[in-house]
Amino acid sequence: MTRAPQDNQLEVCESEHLQRDDTVHTALQRQLTPLLTVYRIIPQRAIRMIGPWCFLDHFGPVAPANYRQFNVAPHPHIGLQTITWLLSGQLLHQDSLGYEQPLRSGQLNLMTAGRGISHAEVADHDPDQPLHGLQLWCALPPEYEQTEPRFDHYQQVPKFSLGDCTATLIVGTYVATQGGHQKRLTSPALSFSPATALLLQTPQATAIELALEREFEYGLYVVSGTMTALGKKVRTHELLSTGANRTRLTAELSADCTVLLLGGEAFEQPVKIWWNFVSASEQRVKQAQQDWDNHHERFGRVANYRAAK
Repeated sequence: MTRAPQDNQLEVCESEHLQRDDTVHTALQRQLTPLLTVYRIIPQRAIRMIGPWCFLDHFGPVAPANYRQFNVAPHPHIGLQTITWLLSGQLLHQDSLGYEQPLRSGQLNLMTAGRGISHAEVADHDPDQPLHGLQLWCALPPEYEQTEPRFDHYQQVPKFSLGDCTATLIVGTYVATQGGHQKRLTSPALSFSPATALLLQTPQATAIELALEREFEYGLYVVSGTMTALGKKVRTHELLSTGANRTRLTAELSADCTVLLLGGEAFEQPVKIWWNFVSASEQRVKQAQQDWDNHHERFGRVANYRAAK
């Protein structure tokens, strides 16, 4: 997706290299379309990044009748990967590389912008389920910012039981203990830096213990329900920052609770975000804006896109 046109001030996002933290942050509401409000978890003034993750939006649920005309026009990206995950509903991805890919719940769309790409997202066919999902941006390390753009679709990613929770490993690796033995699970999702995105869902109240990487910064975002961890009660649309230097964390989840665990190694240098452009170089961000305004070939054309009527 895209940030709203008014989100066009240069933001500097950086890891704070917190060794331990227990701060709760509330998502900010942003109006993406007249019928679609998104909850912006990062970046915001109080928390800019979690490892390489520099953007997290939670959208929906939106009733089918209110997103049948959902249509996010072609827009550009550089210097990042976009990760789109649906909890319900259906979307269609179209991009300047020629890909047209439907997305359903449980599948993963991952777009690597690199030196430049443009894409659109529209409602696919006649939706019969509410639109509800997450979009994340993972900043590319400076040495990969100019990589060739690409698009990857994954029909499945690893799922496993974590106590009474169903855990879905969207990105990265996770060391799970099953039957008294440790097993390292790895998502097939293309990745350029050490990072993890793990979705936890439970129908009943439960307590779980999460295995963490000591070097990773972490945040736990409550998509629905409530969670108690590190002595803090965290509600829907709130994120608990844990910092780094932890190897275990116990969390109590309410019934019908969904939590996203985000983690990764702290970025060594800040990144700049201007609209949909991400880079360690402010000049590279400004050049991308100029190139988009001048219809530069680096962003191509989304050939099959049809504008909303």
